[in-house]
Amino acid sequence: MRQLIRIREAALDIANRVVNTNHPTDLYQYILDTCLKLIPKAKFGSILMFNSEGLLVAKASVGFNQDEITNFKLKLEESFLYIATEGNPNRTVIINRLEDIVLEKNIVNSGDSGFALRSEVSAPLFINKELVGLLCIDGDENDIFTEQDIYILDYMSNQISIIINNQKLYQEIFYLSKYDSLTNLLNRSCFDKEAALILNSRSLQTENMYFILIDLDNLKEANDTLGHSYGDEVIKTFSMIISNHLGKNELCGRYGGDEFVAILHDDPIPPEEKLEIIKFDFLASQNIFTEEKFVPNFSFGIAAFREGFYSLDTLYRLADMRMYQMKSLKKS
Repeated sequence: MRQLIRIREAALDIANRVVNTNHPTDLYQYILDTCLKLIPKAKFGSILMFNSEGLLVAKASVGFNQDEITNFKLKLEESFLYIATEGNPNRTVIINRLEDIVLEKNIVNSGDSGFALRSEVSAPLFINKELVGLLCIDGDENDIFTEQDIYILDYMSNQISIIINNQKLYQEIFYLSKYDSLTNLLNRSCFDKEAALILNSRSLQTENMYFILIDLDNLKEANDTLGHSYGDEVIKTFSMIISNHLGKNELCGRYGGDEFVAILHDDPIPPEEKLEIIKFDFLASQNIFTEEKFVPNFSFGIAAFREGFYSLDTLYRLADMRMYQMKSLKKS
């Protein structure tokens, strides 16, 4: 009964921490520490997650030599859980005698105590039915884990899955708060904030920087005649091209529709020349569009920071006026 009360209290505490923090690494370590408190015969533990190479690496650990666990990488097929479940790691299992299934590279010595792992209870971590990692609790003796330990790990693995899912949602929300979803450029709000930081920066040579307003030519006609998906491809192509030409401390954002803003400087080339290079590359991209009747082009206006008195509103008005002067010249 005392153990069940401890489990319940730990569960409530972890649930509260999951809701109130956005730092998954700290939560992983706290959950792992809690597991070892609830399973006193356990000496070691780890939370293993897949890295970009598809290998399991430690996100949290207890009892292992820090250098060894930091460099530890393991294929799923070489994990205890995978071997014990005969290639179907979809449930929590107890392996009370690891020497019966061990591969030599599986065993990681503690380094502090000198003991090797002898037993393990291991749980899979799933997000939307996709295996993303393992929760492993280990001992240095055989036959020490019980069915109650499976209950503990099932709960803890579920909490870890909630943390991972919450972190993914948080990252998506954070990304959308900064970037335009179609172009991956800064959205208007974020661009304005970043531009304000540059305007007020004393560490940058802002007297050599320029505010640029860009408008894609004939995009409305392309949308009306060729469809909005075609227009979206034009926007994405232009965004990719201008992004490739941005240098250090230069920005580009989408203000909405076919209007873009940028901050460029005159080193190594003046912004007018850089924009003409971008325009050349944009025109050269015509062969990726299916309709020859649309010719990629854009108009722009430039305002130097110094002539705009380092005011974003003033810079915008100056650049807007000059952009429409360019448009008028094209029409005439």
